[in-house]
Amino acid sequence: MRAAVKVLLAALRSTLTAEAEGWVFWARGRSGDSGIGLVSVLSEAIPDMARDDFSPKVKAALAKRAAFLCSICGASTVGPSRESPEAFTNIGVSAHIAGASQGSARYDSAMTAEQRKSIRNAIWLCQTHAKAIDDDVVTWPVKRLHRVKADHEARMLLEIGVPRAVTDLTVMNPPEPGRTITAYGFLRVRDMVPAYRAFLQPILDDKKLSEDSQLGALMWLLPTARGSRGARAPWTIFVKPACLRRVAAGGSRTAFSGGEIPPGAIFGRVPGWPDEFFEFLAAVVQTGSVFRWQRTPQGYLALTQ
Repeated sequence: MRAAVKVLLAALRSTLTAEAEGWVFWARGRSGDSGIGLVSVLSEAIPDMARDDFSPKVKAALAKRAAFLCSICGASTVGPSRESPEAFTNIGVSAHIAGASQGSARYDSAMTAEQRKSIRNAIWLCQTHAKAIDDDVVTWPVKRLHRVKADHEARMLLEIGVPRAVTDLTVMNPPEPGRTITAYGFLRVRDMVPAYRAFLQPILDDKKLSEDSQLGALMWLLPTARGSRGARAPWTIFVKPACLRRVAAGGSRTAFSGGEIPPGAIFGRVPGWPDEFFEFLAAVVQTGSVFRWQRTPQGYLALTQ
């Protein structure tokens, strides 16, 4: 009896028809195998042998190149677990760009098994997007996934060694909806990371601001000089903190409706917002844009293109 079972399992292993994912639950008998026909198999001991999975080495390299962030949404996929001091939680997936097996999403029969298993055919995703790309191959074709992966890895390369935040700026409650000011906050010179402080150094020198100086920061949307009608671009305007506190307390509501802040209260103006500073630098590098410090008619410095 045991010998007969072994023969049957061997026959099934050689004739497995794989589904796109997971374990195989049925197999087709070979012609001439009397009594087998279409056999129902409920055996977790028989894995999908036709699936071209990534090796642990490829998965580890892929995750690190993506900085353990989903290549589509940027969500963090790895972090600590409370199970033990050494434990961690991983919700990341080494997803196939071209399908791993026949019948799976974006499967390409022209590819070899080695090509399907290579890191070039892999993209690191969160579990949500790993499922989304297979449920909607029209939205997520092969070419788009390769482009998304390349763009994400290029961004991660630029961010190596760069802090996530430029300062401990605390953003206060934003003003009323519909106003031009999006948010505001206060920060000290000594709390800025070196890169952001160097970026603002011309303003600091011009206004003779010290390590202990505090600045008010207005994250403002201002009309663009060029482009489509009504288009606005993000700017940060640094002002005297006492002035900003008066504005925030309602002493000068016109500032929040697009009116002018007293020129003497303005330290300077730079494009972008503090929490998007490094994205701004990356865009400058990629586009080759040139910015110059200019003194405005109101007497303060502004970094303009």
